[in-house]
Amino acid sequence: MQDSFKRKIDYLRISLTDRCNLRCRYCMPAQGVKKFSHRDILSFEEIERVIRVCRELGFTKFRFTGGEPLVRRGVMDFLEQLPPGDWYLTTNLAVDGLDLDRLNRLPLAGLNVSCDSLKPDRYRWITRLGELSAFLQNLAGVRSDNLKINAVVMKGFNEDEIEDFIDFGERHRATVRFIEKMDFASGGPGFSSLSEIKKQLITRGIIEPEGKQIRNSVSSYHDLKGRAGKVGFITPVSRHFCPTCSKIRLKANGEIKLCVFAAENFNLRDLLRSEPEDGVIRDRLAELIARKPFRPEGPRTKETMAEIGG
Repeated sequence: MQDSFKRKIDYLRISLTDRCNLRCRYCMPAQGVKKFSHRDILSFEEIERVIRVCRELGFTKFRFTGGEPLVRRGVMDFLEQLPPGDWYLTTNLAVDGLDLDRLNRLPLAGLNVSCDSLKPDRYRWITRLGELSAFLQNLAGVRSDNLKINAVVMKGFNEDEIEDFIDFGERHRATVRFIEKMDFASGGPGFSSLSEIKKQLITRGIIEPEGKQIRNSVSSYHDLKGRAGKVGFITPVSRHFCPTCSKIRLKANGEIKLCVFAAENFNLRDLLRSEPEDGVIRDRLAELIARKPFRPEGPRTKETMAEIGG
């Protein structure tokens, strides 16, 4: 499936819930966000239908996000019944009572975990409700052949932890990916460009100068110099990746988001509930994909990252 700019659109990010056990400052306000009503949230059966239709359109990669996806009731049952495929999960891994045995048995192609500081006081401050010890305890029990640790880099907050994160990732056989903060409605600490950070790591001989892109990934990866492993850099602000964008988003309330920055969303939920024919859903999705903008244009969204689904 191609959009009007001949980009191959084959990656769907699926928000399973707008609920989260944390209140990260760049993701949502302290009081949280106005929650979608239960009736507005897509059922797992409706999500499966969207996936089935997207498969028919040539989609090959699906990532489950939130909020925090693992706080949704029944989520493990849903994920366990998925056939082997390109399924990915993004989680803060700080959920109390997480069943790590079940998590490790899920048919996932990759697991991304979010952590923005390795210092307990900073972690607690940025998440408002989180304890680093809970994250570390869960991480110690995770078994994944494709584990990534996502860290949002913020000015005056965690820029001094870059090398700590690289060493931490190496110890856990994980790829650390540094992400530029995107300014959505929730605010938080200031923006920090990764360009200078990357340049410093190259100059100091920590990473190789040449980066590599992987299909369906927004990250530029650099091998560690003299060590196994690599580091990723995601730069949606300083060096956007619009020319190679391959994704659309399905929000927890069944709205399609064609661009993360766009204010306009498209209601797919009502059509899912009124139309029995998959072909009609497929035609609507194809129509929307054809309207995907080349780059952010028009009014910017006032949604928080939690509402968008990451």
